[in-house]
Amino acid sequence: MDIPVPEYINDQLIVKSLAQGLGVRKARVLESTITRATGNGDNYMSDVFRIVACYIDEDESDPERRHISLVVKSLPDTGQRGPIIKELLAYEKEASMFRDIVPQLSKLTNDTFFAARCFYASDLPERLIVFEDLKTLGYVTANRHAGLDFEHCALVMKKIGQFHAASMRFAEQRMDLLRDLFHFNMFNPEHPEPMEQMRHIFEKGLETLIDVVKTKWDDFDQTIVAKLEQLTPVYVEKLRECLEQDFESDGGYRVLNHGDLWSNNMMFRYDPNDPSIVQDVAFVDLQISFYASPGLDLNYVLSTCPNYETRPRLDELVELYYESFRATLEHLEYDARPIPTLDDVWREIRRMEFYALVSIITVLPIVLMDKTDELVLNFENLLDGADAEKARQIQYNGKNYQRIVRPMLIEFNQRKLLDV
Repeated sequence: MDIPVPEYINDQLIVKSLAQGLGVRKARVLESTITRATGNGDNYMSDVFRIVACYIDEDESDPERRHISLVVKSLPDTGQRGPIIKELLAYEKEASMFRDIVPQLSKLTNDTFFAARCFYASDLPERLIVFEDLKTLGYVTANRHAGLDFEHCALVMKKIGQFHAASMRFAEQRMDLLRDLFHFNMFNPEHPEPMEQMRHIFEKGLETLIDVVKTKWDDFDQTIVAKLEQLTPVYVEKLRECLEQDFESDGGYRVLNHGDLWSNNMMFRYDPNDPSIVQDVAFVDLQISFYASPGLDLNYVLSTCPNYETRPRLDELVELYYESFRATLEHLEYDARPIPTLDDVWREIRRMEFYALVSIITVLPIVLMDKTDELVLNFENLLDGADAEKARQIQYNGKNYQRIVRPMLIEFNQRKLLDV
């Protein structure tokens, strides 16, 4: 399915982006090419395009031709995703993250590269954000279907540790911004009921998992199936309760979470002399960031990203996260409260562990789903209809999905996470 290039993604947008992003006040575009930047099934809330342009700066006495590659993220007010983008404040959050917050987090951490530079953002005529193209800096996406090996996961954990720590210093300076815009993740408190589309995605995922476990998983503990069935009517509300906890009254702490930290929302850079060596990771898609317990990001990333072989080493990954987190706070001379201990981090992971269950039920099937010519995965196909049902059957019947999730459900049951 080809997505047409919107009329507002044009040379005028390039000129505005060059002016705001690079300070080129009199750019003249000589030629430009606009193409899709991601494949079908790689984006759900947005449409992403790549602009390759040649331009000159007419302020120069002898202007020379320059080339630039930009990525445009469009969050259209169309289809079933339009109202969700609005309710989640997805554009407002992401624009603020890239313009107001991420540059400050980078400065606090000796110019650590967390994410692409934002050149331009506007909600007129449609919501869009223009970024530098990470591919021109050598960053590429990993194979989400295979999962991330230990080296990739280690880089992610170290980088998000820096990000979380820097956000604690940032919170001292701009608590107003965090409280006003980043006070919720998926359930906007101004809307007492979760949007029907979101509820449908969560509930249908759990129902499909139960059906597949009952009919396709040989010799699986049926008491676990029964608990999943009892969980169904309260599943979404338990998710809301998890996300809306009081994180601080019992000694917990908050950080600015990425909020959607799965492998599609990261890009990796490799050693040009040895492509088997991964050197860095950058984050993308900061549209549901949330000022809350770090257990949100940690449960999500550890549930959805590691490959099968890496999953026995999750404790090591948490330790790598903590070393980076603590070292960054020490570098920042953070003293607003005692620096959290490794035990404190584990406490936050346990506090938010229901989110790990939600992640393996709702997100992991999408992560592990092999691409197929039978259908195109997009936001509409996550909801209802024949294509949505076909997608769920492919996702939840995957052999790799069963291999990973089967022992996790047993562990969750032992931890009484499935008890209503």
